[in-house]
Amino acid sequence: MESKEKILSCLNILKRLPPTQIQKNAAALASLIPDYAEELYQKIDKPLDIGQDEKGNQYIQSEFNRDGDSFRSHVTNQYYPQIDDAVYPSDALRKLEIKANAVFDEYRRLYYEGGLSSCYFWDKEDGGFATAWLIRKNVEKSKGIEDGSWSSINVIDIKTDGKSKWTYKITTSVVLEMNIVQNQDVGKFNITGTLTKQKEESFEAPAGNKDLELFHIMKIGTLVEDVESYLRSQLDGVYFGKTKDIVFQTRFIEGEKHFIQQRQGLAGEFKQKYG
Repeated sequence: MESKEKILSCLNILKRLPPTQIQKNAAALASLIPDYAEELYQKIDKPLDIGQDEKGNQYIQSEFNRDGDSFRSHVTNQYYPQIDDAVYPSDALRKLEIKANAVFDEYRRLYYEGGLSSCYFWDKEDGGFATAWLIRKNVEKSKGIEDGSWSSINVIDIKTDGKSKWTYKITTSVVLEMNIVQNQDVGKFNITGTLTKQKEESFEAPAGNKDLELFHIMKIGTLVEDVESYLRSQLDGVYFGKTKDIVFQTRFIEGEKHFIQQRQGLAGEFKQKYG
C-alpha cells in the first residue's frame, strides 16, 4: 500500500471514531505508520495546544512550528525543548513573522476578545513561502456550558510568478469542542465539529515591490478575515442550529412520553373507581 493510501485509510478511520479522542487515536494510528507519521499529523485537524517558554511567554503548538518533539515559539524564535540542527525561517521571513504576529494579535483581540494567537512562517523550495495563522480560545464556563475550546487554523501558501504577481491559497479549519452541562431535560452531551474552507486569489504587487512586507500582511490578513467570518456563520447555522433542533425534539419526545404515561395512569385510576 502506497503512502497516500495509508494516510487516507487512517483519515477515514479517524472520521468514524469519537472526535473527542482524536489526539489519542491519531497517535495510535501514527505508531502503525511511523515513516508517514509527520505527514499524517499535518492532515489532521485537531484542537491546538499551548506551550510556555522559560520566561512565561505562551505560544501555540502545532505541526507548523514543530521539529521532532520540540516546538518553536513565535515570541523568542527558539525551540522548547531546545534541539540541535533545528529548522528556522530565513531572516527576511522572521522579520515578516514578527510584524504578522503584532497585526494578528490585534485581530484576535477585536474578534475573539481573548485567547491566544501565533503566526509561523517557513521558506519553500520553489522560492515562495508559507505561513500558519493560529488562534486558540478556551470557552469560558457559563450557564449551560461546562468547558470547551475554539481552534482556528489558517494555512496560507504564497507563490510568485517571478515578476510582480503573487498568488495566495488559504486553507482554513475551525475546530470546536464544547461540553454541555447536565440538566433534567437532555442530560450531558458534547458538541465537537470541524469545518474547512479553501480560497485562492492573485494580486499584483506594488511597482518595484515597494512595501512588500505590508502588502503580504494586508493580503493574508484580509483572506483570513473573510474565510473565518464565513466559517463562523456556518458553524452557527449548521452545528448550533442542528443541535438546537435535536435538543428540542428530544425534549418534545420526552414530554410527550410523560404526557402519555400520565394519561394512562389517570385512565387506570378512573377504571378502578368507576369501572
